[in-house]
Amino acid sequence: MSVSTPVLAIEDTPVGRVPGPDGDRRARLDLTGEGWSLTCPWRRPLRGAWRNPETLVDGLERLDHVHALTIDAEPTGPPPDAGTTAALATFVTRAIARGTFVVGDLPAVASRRVHAEVPGAAHGRPGDLAFDLTSVRQRRQVLSARLDDAPSVSILLATRRPHLLDEIARMIRAQTHRQVEVVVAVHGGDPDRLPSPDVGDFGLRVIAVPGERSLGHALQLAADAASGDLLTKMDDDDHYGPDHLRDLVLARCVSGAPVVGKSSTVVHVEALDTTVRRVIGTPETPVHRVAGGTILVGADDLRSLGGWADVPRAVDSALMRAATDAGAMIYRPHDIGYLYVRHATDSGHTWSAETGHFLATTREQWLGLLRHPDFGTWHTAG
Repeated sequence: MSVSTPVLAIEDTPVGRVPGPDGDRRARLDLTGEGWSLTCPWRRPLRGAWRNPETLVDGLERLDHVHALTIDAEPTGPPPDAGTTAALATFVTRAIARGTFVVGDLPAVASRRVHAEVPGAAHGRPGDLAFDLTSVRQRRQVLSARLDDAPSVSILLATRRPHLLDEIARMIRAQTHRQVEVVVAVHGGDPDRLPSPDVGDFGLRVIAVPGERSLGHALQLAADAASGDLLTKMDDDDHYGPDHLRDLVLARCVSGAPVVGKSSTVVHVEALDTTVRRVIGTPETPVHRVAGGTILVGADDLRSLGGWADVPRAVDSALMRAATDAGAMIYRPHDIGYLYVRHATDSGHTWSAETGHFLATTREQWLGLLRHPDFGTWHTAG
């Protein structure tokens, strides 16, 4: 039996379709030998017969306001013919791409056509790390098909602390997006004694920036030296999971936004030696600001926005303000893969905020630094 690979429609994106963690709304798809039944909150069930399997796609829009879809198949299951298999695989693939977390008993013949893992159940509730992690992984697997012609990304890394470069270089080497170059701007570094961090097979350029010049000036010099289609800022003391760059590139692809970035919801509060995950807003939506250490912007877009402002502090805020003034969208996907470090002293921060600020709206917390491969902290020293 030959069944074609599901093809995503243009409108199959998660933009505006991933509900926030203010509830736990789930739909159910029951599969029998004769047909299917789709039950969604606040809607009458939608039913169909396998003699017309293509009608299943009519239920896609009903999923746009639910967090998850559970599939339940009778022991006999649906007939394993080509039409039924194609309809099921297409429905599930498109539902995932649109932002619905799909779990349950998807028949193996259809599961093999869905390029994502469909777990037997969802652990936790929306807003819990376990639930959101698995949902994001599933969506990432399906949406990655859109990156056949992946753009190149230049990482801009401005630092006054070259001793931190080995650790951030480890996270950069692990990135699953491979069209990458790294531009390090050593702020106050000796031009004759510049470091050479190990970034693996990625391109590397290290430049010296006079210590008396601003952070914005250092970032602009790094941007001028970069050759990537897209530019992203990384901070030398935060943590990044292996899919971080892929997430940002996907976010730009699906949203079309000139500026994208994640939120600083997962925070290691050094003064308390505690990692917290805060509930802030709704993922996969336009926002007013994103975490500075995650900003990704098109090289041409950065130029049209006036580049990095020549200011010592709030460089990220200046760029986002320029984007807002220009009417350019700033887009936030999800928070998986980025862990912001709030140090015990404020001296190294350009963002002034009390420790208590990072404890507001906390949903989960862990003693010490959260150790997790999706955040790049599994093998972190210390």
